[in-house]
Amino acid sequence: MKTEELVPTALEARVLRMLRVLANPARFRIVALLAERKDCTSAQLAEILPLAQSSLFDHLALLREAEIVQVSSDGPNRYYCLDPATLDFLGAYLGGLGQRSRSWTELVKKTQEEQHMEIREATREDAAAIAGIYNQGIEDRSATLETQLRTPEERAEWLNSRTHRHPVLVAVDAEGAVVGWGSLNAFNPRPAYDYVVDFSVYVAREQRGRGIGDALLSALEVRARSLGYHKMVLAAFPSNAPGMRLYERHDFRKVGVYHEQGLLDGQWVDVILMEKILK
Repeated sequence: MKTEELVPTALEARVLRMLRVLANPARFRIVALLAERKDCTSAQLAEILPLAQSSLFDHLALLREAEIVQVSSDGPNRYYCLDPATLDFLGAYLGGLGQRSRSWTELVKKTQEEQHMEIREATREDAAAIAGIYNQGIEDRSATLETQLRTPEERAEWLNSRTHRHPVLVAVDAEGAVVGWGSLNAFNPRPAYDYVVDFSVYVAREQRGRGIGDALLSALEVRARSLGYHKMVLAAFPSNAPGMRLYERHDFRKVGVYHEQGLLDGQWVDVILMEKILK
């Protein structure tokens, strides 16, 4: 059992201190007021906020310690104002986390280097692993309306039925074990839809969060372009937040929602539709 405490870096400690201070509703309101009014005395703040003077001074002192609020002097008529640079720093740090959450290439590169992950064409020998990973997705009730578990024999037949325009790819680790799979699927049999393709991506439970889904989706997009597809489409559960973030990272955009599209374990489930034009 892990017992070591996490020790934040100096940068993380500064951010944490600011977030803890701002987590208090009264202090957050003080900051909002100063942002609007630019500068105020404690008396002016007391007229607006339902706080005792001693409590107000305590809040202002904590905001000053966090370098969020500055003061004109230490005299009785001091004015309080915000330090925009401090708030800009906090915004930039949190914005950077947002940008990192949208980026996927570094995570994929790290997984490829550390686990020697590679993506290749699926073969009949992968049927059991593909079935196992797919069954996890079915059991999780977060990625598909399918409820019937698959057997290796059924997946082998499925693989045999695929055409060159609807390939199946697998991600394998250094030992050759399949850790995820993806496929390009027929969207509609009508010839007018020949240049639109649906896709699937599934990752083994114990391998999630390592960029394998990103690597598979990227490889599927490359293959779709090479096969001449104009657009990739998908249908997903809006409640599957990790899946939604995956599609958003790869620039898929929401085009609609089927409300109460399927009955899953006695509950009506919405399905979100997304697309990406392959320019």
